[in-house]
Amino acid sequence: MCEKMNLPAGVAVKTAIDVATIDFGALVKELREKTFNGYLAITVQGIGGIEEGLVVFDNGKIVASFYEYFKYNKQVMGDLAFQRVMNASAAHRGVVDIFQLNNDQVQLILAFNEQAICLPSDADVKKLKVDEFSPFFEEQVKETASTGNKSDLMKKYKLGDVETKEKADVTDEEAEDLMKDLFKGK
Repeated sequence: MCEKMNLPAGVAVKTAIDVATIDFGALVKELREKTFNGYLAITVQGIGGIEEGLVVFDNGKIVASFYEYFKYNKQVMGDLAFQRVMNASAAHRGVVDIFQLNNDQVQLILAFNEQAICLPSDADVKKLKVDEFSPFFEEQVKETASTGNKSDLMKKYKLGDVETKEKADVTDEEAEDLMKDLFKGK
């Protein structure tokens, strides 16, 4: 996820913390009190596959959030991503990693990912505390995931006017003659 969003790797503070053994709200509060600069990454096993969320801290304040569903190649940013991170904090299978950044690195993340900005208060964090992981958010993403038919892909890449043929309209002999013409003079 870091590469896709152009996040710096940072200095690992804690890694591979079992999500089922921590009080996520207390962890967020601790990072706030320590005026932490960096991000917290939470990677969990969702119903359909691996999901990962990030919460970016600037001097202890949450300033941005990202969430990605790898199976569906879908990413959510901002307040909606933070809700998903809070949901992920109630998962039974997953890990939390904490990476420290300098202030300039945090500012660059914000500058290049404005749509990810979210500023939840302590009350918001408490209000969004989740007791049990819910597949609800994944179902939302799954419903909006593109089925990716050929016509949609052609339109996406602005190739809608290009015609494709299911079957060639040339005989084997004509194809052979075309190949001979292509390789003349070589």
